[in-house]
Amino acid sequence: MGLPPFELLAPGSVEEASRLIAEEGAVPLAGGTAIVPLMRQRLFVPARLVSLHRLPALAEISPSNGGGLWVGAMASLRAVETHPLVREDYPLLAETLGQVANVRVRGSATLGGNLAHGDYRLDPPAALIALGAQIRLGSARGVRVLPIEDFFLGFFETAKAADEILLGVELPPPAPRTSSHYLKFTAHASADWPCVGVAVHLRWEASGRCEGGRVVLTAAASKPFEVRGVEEALRGTLVSEAAAQKAGELAAEQLDPIGDASGSAWYKREIAPALVRRALIEAARRAPWRAG
Repeated sequence: MGLPPFELLAPGSVEEASRLIAEEGAVPLAGGTAIVPLMRQRLFVPARLVSLHRLPALAEISPSNGGGLWVGAMASLRAVETHPLVREDYPLLAETLGQVANVRVRGSATLGGNLAHGDYRLDPPAALIALGAQIRLGSARGVRVLPIEDFFLGFFETAKAADEILLGVELPPPAPRTSSHYLKFTAHASADWPCVGVAVHLRWEASGRCEGGRVVLTAAASKPFEVRGVEEALRGTLVSEAAAQKAGELAAEQLDPIGDASGSAWYKREIAPALVRRALIEAARRAPWRAG
Protein backbone atom coordinates (compact mmCIF):
# COMPACT_ATOMS: atom_id res chain seq x y z
CA MET A 1 0.00 0.00 0.00
CA GLY A 2 1.34 3.43 -0.93
CA LEU A 3 1.71 6.37 1.38
CA PRO A 4 -1.20 8.74 1.94
CA PRO A 5 -0.68 12.30 0.65
CA PHE A 6 1.31 14.62 2.92
CA GLU A 7 3.40 17.77 2.77
CA LEU A 8 7.14 17.37 3.35
CA LEU A 9 8.93 20.34 4.89
CA ALA A 10 12.74 20.51 4.95
CA PRO A 11 13.98 23.24 7.32
CA GLY A 12 17.61 24.29 7.32
CA SER A 13 17.97 24.87 11.06
CA VAL A 14 16.74 23.47 14.35
CA GLU A 15 15.07 26.82 15.05
CA GLU A 16 13.12 26.68 11.80
CA ALA A 17 12.16 23.05 12.43
CA SER A 18 10.92 23.96 15.89
CA ARG A 19 8.84 26.80 14.49
CA LEU A 20 7.25 24.57 11.83
CA ILE A 21 6.37 21.97 14.44
CA ALA A 22 4.90 24.56 16.80
CA GLU A 23 3.04 26.68 14.23
CA GLU A 24 2.13 24.17 11.52
CA GLY A 25 1.51 21.12 13.71
CA ALA A 26 3.99 19.12 11.63
CA VAL A 27 5.57 15.85 12.81
CA PRO A 28 9.38 15.43 12.91
CA LEU A 29 10.76 12.83 10.48
CA ALA A 30 14.11 11.17 11.20
CA GLY A 31 14.99 7.77 9.74
CA GLY A 32 11.37 6.92 8.95
CA THR A 33 11.70 3.25 9.86
CA ALA A 34 8.83 3.55 12.34
CA ILE A 35 6.67 6.33 10.86
CA VAL A 36 6.62 5.19 7.23
CA PRO A 37 5.25 1.66 7.92
CA LEU A 38 2.56 3.16 10.14
CA MET A 39 1.61 5.60 7.38
CA ARG A 40 1.42 2.79 4.82
CA GLN A 41 -1.03 0.96 7.10
CA ARG A 42 -3.00 4.20 7.65
CA LEU A 43 -2.43 3.86 11.39
CA PHE A 44 -0.77 7.27 11.47
CA VAL A 45 -1.68 9.88 8.84
CA PRO A 46 0.03 13.24 9.47
CA ALA A 47 -0.73 16.10 7.10
CA ARG A 48 2.82 17.50 7.34
CA LEU A 49 6.22 15.99 8.06
CA VAL A 50 9.30 17.99 9.00
CA SER A 51 12.40 16.25 7.66
CA LEU A 52 15.45 16.68 9.91
CA HIS A 53 17.89 15.42 7.27
CA ARG A 54 19.21 18.90 6.41
CA LEU A 55 20.40 19.42 10.00
CA PRO A 56 23.89 17.79 10.06
CA ALA A 57 24.61 19.08 13.55
CA LEU A 58 21.99 16.65 14.87
CA ALA A 59 24.01 13.72 13.48
CA GLU A 60 27.21 14.50 15.40
CA ILE A 61 28.86 12.01 17.74
CA SER A 62 31.52 13.80 19.75
CA PRO A 63 33.02 14.23 23.24
CA SER A 64 30.82 16.40 25.42
CA ASN A 65 31.96 19.33 27.55
CA GLY A 66 31.37 17.29 30.69
CA GLY A 67 33.79 14.55 29.69
CA GLY A 68 31.18 12.16 28.39
CA LEU A 69 29.85 11.62 24.88
CA TRP A 70 27.23 13.50 22.89
CA VAL A 71 25.17 11.50 20.39
CA GLY A 72 22.97 13.58 18.13
CA ALA A 73 19.43 12.44 17.46
CA MET A 74 20.02 12.03 13.71
CA ALA A 75 23.01 9.71 14.13
CA SER A 76 22.09 6.34 12.67
CA LEU A 77 22.07 3.32 14.96
CA ARG A 78 24.84 1.82 12.83
CA ALA A 79 26.97 4.97 13.12
CA VAL A 80 26.63 4.89 16.91
CA GLU A 81 27.22 1.14 17.09
CA THR A 82 30.49 1.33 15.15
CA HIS A 83 31.84 4.64 16.47
CA PRO A 84 35.29 4.14 18.08
CA LEU A 85 34.43 6.15 21.21
CA VAL A 86 31.24 4.16 21.74
CA ARG A 87 32.97 0.83 21.29
CA GLU A 88 35.85 1.82 23.58
CA ASP A 89 34.05 3.66 26.40
CA TYR A 90 30.44 2.44 26.17
CA PRO A 91 30.59 -1.17 24.94
CA LEU A 92 27.15 -1.90 26.41
CA LEU A 93 25.58 0.55 23.96
CA ALA A 94 27.52 -0.86 21.00
CA GLU A 95 26.57 -4.42 21.96
CA THR A 96 22.91 -3.48 22.34
CA LEU A 97 22.66 -1.60 19.06
CA GLY A 98 24.31 -4.52 17.28
CA GLN A 99 21.25 -6.61 18.15
CA VAL A 100 18.64 -4.20 16.74
CA ALA A 101 16.92 -5.60 13.64
CA ASN A 102 19.58 -5.92 10.89
CA VAL A 103 22.41 -3.85 9.45
CA ARG A 104 20.24 -2.37 6.71
CA VAL A 105 17.67 -1.11 9.22
CA ARG A 106 20.36 0.19 11.57
CA GLY A 107 21.87 2.14 8.70
CA SER A 108 18.59 4.05 8.24
CA ALA A 109 17.10 4.20 11.71
CA THR A 110 18.30 7.04 13.94
CA LEU A 111 18.83 7.02 17.68
CA GLY A 112 16.49 9.99 18.16
CA GLY A 113 13.75 8.49 16.02
CA ASN A 114 14.09 5.19 17.85
CA LEU A 115 13.68 6.81 21.26
CA ALA A 116 10.95 9.26 20.24
CA HIS A 117 8.81 6.39 18.97
CA GLY A 118 8.39 5.27 22.58
CA ASP A 119 7.83 1.60 21.77
CA TYR A 120 8.15 -0.49 24.94
CA ARG A 121 10.01 -3.18 22.97
CA LEU A 122 12.96 -0.99 21.96
CA ASP A 123 16.45 -2.29 22.74
CA PRO A 124 18.47 0.98 23.15
CA PRO A 125 16.60 2.52 26.13
CA ALA A 126 17.64 -0.29 28.49
CA ALA A 127 21.33 0.27 27.76
CA LEU A 128 21.06 4.06 27.90
CA ILE A 129 19.28 3.94 31.26
CA ALA A 130 21.85 1.50 32.66
CA LEU A 131 24.61 3.87 31.52
CA GLY A 132 22.97 6.90 33.15
CA ALA A 133 22.34 8.87 29.96
CA GLN A 134 20.43 12.14 29.73
CA ILE A 135 18.17 13.21 26.88
CA ARG A 136 17.93 16.72 25.45
CA LEU A 137 14.73 18.14 23.96
CA GLY A 138 14.42 21.42 22.11
CA SER A 139 11.57 23.67 21.01
CA ALA A 140 10.81 27.30 20.28
CA ARG A 141 10.46 27.62 24.06
CA GLY A 142 14.03 26.54 24.73
CA VAL A 143 15.98 23.39 25.64
CA ARG A 144 15.35 21.02 28.51
CA VAL A 145 17.35 18.05 29.77
CA LEU A 146 16.09 15.06 31.73
CA PRO A 147 17.33 11.62 32.77
CA ILE A 148 16.43 9.22 30.02
CA GLU A 149 14.48 6.99 32.41
CA ASP A 150 12.09 9.93 32.92
CA PHE A 151 11.51 10.23 29.18
CA PHE A 152 9.46 7.02 28.93
CA LEU A 153 6.09 7.41 30.63
CA GLY A 154 4.11 4.35 29.56
CA PHE A 155 2.78 2.37 26.63
CA PHE A 156 3.99 4.33 23.54
CA GLU A 157 4.02 7.48 25.70
CA THR A 158 7.01 9.77 26.23
CA ALA A 159 7.71 13.10 27.90
CA LYS A 160 8.35 14.80 24.54
CA ALA A 161 5.84 17.60 23.99
CA ALA A 162 4.19 17.92 20.59
CA ASP A 163 6.26 20.99 19.70
CA GLU A 164 9.60 19.51 20.78
CA ILE A 165 12.43 17.92 18.82
CA LEU A 166 14.63 15.26 20.38
CA LEU A 167 18.08 16.80 19.95
CA GLY A 168 20.21 13.96 21.25
CA VAL A 169 21.56 12.00 24.18
CA GLU A 170 24.51 12.72 26.47
CA LEU A 171 26.37 9.84 28.09
CA PRO A 172 28.26 10.48 31.34
CA PRO A 173 32.05 10.17 31.56
CA PRO A 174 33.03 6.48 31.51
CA ALA A 175 33.85 5.03 34.93
CA PRO A 176 37.34 3.53 35.38
CA ARG A 177 36.34 -0.08 36.14
CA THR A 178 33.13 -1.37 34.60
CA SER A 179 31.73 -4.35 32.75
CA SER A 180 28.41 -4.92 31.03
CA HIS A 181 26.21 -7.18 28.97
CA TYR A 182 23.00 -6.97 26.95
CA LEU A 183 21.07 -10.22 26.77
CA LYS A 184 18.13 -10.36 24.40
CA PHE A 185 15.72 -13.27 24.17
CA THR A 186 13.45 -13.45 21.14
CA ALA A 187 10.63 -15.88 20.48
CA HIS A 188 11.26 -15.80 16.73
CA ALA A 189 14.28 -14.70 14.65
CA SER A 190 17.28 -13.28 16.48
CA ALA A 191 16.76 -9.85 14.86
CA ASP A 192 13.13 -9.66 15.95
CA TRP A 193 11.63 -7.59 18.77
CA PRO A 194 12.79 -8.91 22.14
CA CYS A 195 10.46 -10.96 24.25
CA VAL A 196 12.57 -9.63 27.12
CA GLY A 197 15.89 -7.79 26.96
CA VAL A 198 18.23 -7.20 29.92
CA ALA A 199 20.95 -4.54 30.09
CA VAL A 200 23.49 -4.87 32.91
CA HIS A 201 26.16 -2.33 33.81
CA LEU A 202 28.45 -3.07 36.77
CA ARG A 203 31.04 -0.95 38.57
CA TRP A 204 34.00 -2.59 40.28
CA GLU A 205 36.27 -1.67 43.16
CA ALA A 206 40.03 -1.98 42.76
CA SER A 207 39.83 -4.98 45.11
CA GLY A 208 37.77 -6.88 42.55
CA ARG A 209 34.48 -6.68 44.39
CA CYS A 210 31.37 -5.13 42.93
CA GLU A 211 30.80 -1.50 43.83
CA GLY A 212 27.26 -1.50 42.41
CA GLY A 213 25.38 -1.56 39.17
CA ARG A 214 22.13 -1.24 37.29
CA VAL A 215 19.87 -3.83 35.71
CA VAL A 216 17.26 -2.59 33.23
CA LEU A 217 14.68 -4.66 31.34
CA THR A 218 13.00 -3.83 28.06
CA ALA A 219 9.91 -5.35 26.39
CA ALA A 220 8.88 -6.81 29.73
CA ALA A 221 6.62 -3.96 30.87
CA SER A 222 4.86 -0.93 29.36
CA LYS A 223 8.11 1.05 29.58
CA PRO A 224 11.76 0.28 30.38
CA PHE A 225 11.95 -1.25 33.83
CA GLU A 226 14.88 -0.84 36.23
CA VAL A 227 15.17 -3.42 38.99
CA ARG A 228 15.34 -1.67 42.36
CA GLY A 229 17.68 -2.89 45.06
CA VAL A 230 20.36 -4.22 42.71
CA GLU A 231 23.02 -1.88 44.15
CA GLU A 232 22.50 -3.29 47.64
CA ALA A 233 22.25 -6.90 46.45
CA LEU A 234 25.53 -6.76 44.52
CA ARG A 235 27.68 -4.32 46.52
CA GLY A 236 30.74 -5.97 48.04
CA THR A 237 30.18 -9.27 46.25
CA LEU A 238 31.95 -10.98 43.37
CA VAL A 239 28.54 -11.27 41.66
CA SER A 240 28.32 -14.97 42.35
CA GLU A 241 25.46 -17.21 41.27
CA ALA A 242 23.79 -16.50 44.61
CA ALA A 243 24.00 -12.71 44.19
CA ALA A 244 22.76 -12.93 40.60
CA GLN A 245 19.93 -15.17 41.73
CA LYS A 246 18.92 -12.59 44.33
CA ALA A 247 18.81 -9.87 41.66
CA GLY A 248 16.63 -12.13 39.50
CA GLU A 249 14.24 -12.62 42.40
CA LEU A 250 14.02 -8.86 42.85
CA ALA A 251 13.06 -8.54 39.19
CA ALA A 252 10.32 -11.15 39.56
CA GLU A 253 8.92 -9.42 42.65
CA GLN A 254 8.80 -5.96 41.07
CA LEU A 255 7.89 -6.68 37.46
CA ASP A 256 4.40 -5.93 36.18
CA PRO A 257 4.72 -7.64 32.78
CA ILE A 258 2.89 -6.87 29.56
CA GLY A 259 1.91 -9.69 27.20
CA ASP A 260 2.31 -9.51 23.42
CA ALA A 261 2.97 -11.69 20.39
CA SER A 262 6.45 -12.52 21.71
CA GLY A 263 5.24 -13.87 25.03
CA SER A 264 2.41 -13.75 27.53
CA ALA A 265 2.66 -11.74 30.72
CA TRP A 266 3.02 -15.01 32.65
CA TYR A 267 5.84 -16.18 30.37
CA LYS A 268 7.76 -12.92 30.69
CA ARG A 269 7.48 -13.00 34.46
CA GLU A 270 8.86 -16.55 34.44
CA ILE A 271 11.83 -15.95 32.16
CA ALA A 272 12.86 -12.48 33.37
CA PRO A 273 14.63 -13.72 36.55
CA ALA A 274 16.63 -16.29 34.58
CA LEU A 275 17.66 -13.69 32.01
CA VAL A 276 18.69 -11.24 34.74
CA ARG A 277 20.80 -13.94 36.40
CA ARG A 278 22.48 -14.93 33.12
CA ALA A 279 23.15 -11.34 32.10
CA LEU A 280 24.72 -10.57 35.48
CA ILE A 281 26.95 -13.65 35.42
CA GLU A 282 28.19 -12.76 31.92
CA ALA A 283 28.78 -9.12 32.88
CA ALA A 284 30.76 -10.29 35.91
CA ARG A 285 32.79 -12.64 33.72
CA ARG A 286 33.82 -9.59 31.69
CA ALA A 287 35.03 -7.69 34.79
CA PRO A 288 38.39 -5.92 34.25
CA TRP A 289 40.05 -7.75 37.11
CA ARG A 290 39.09 -11.08 35.57
CA ALA A 291 40.02 -10.04 32.05
CA GLY A 292 43.41 -8.81 33.28
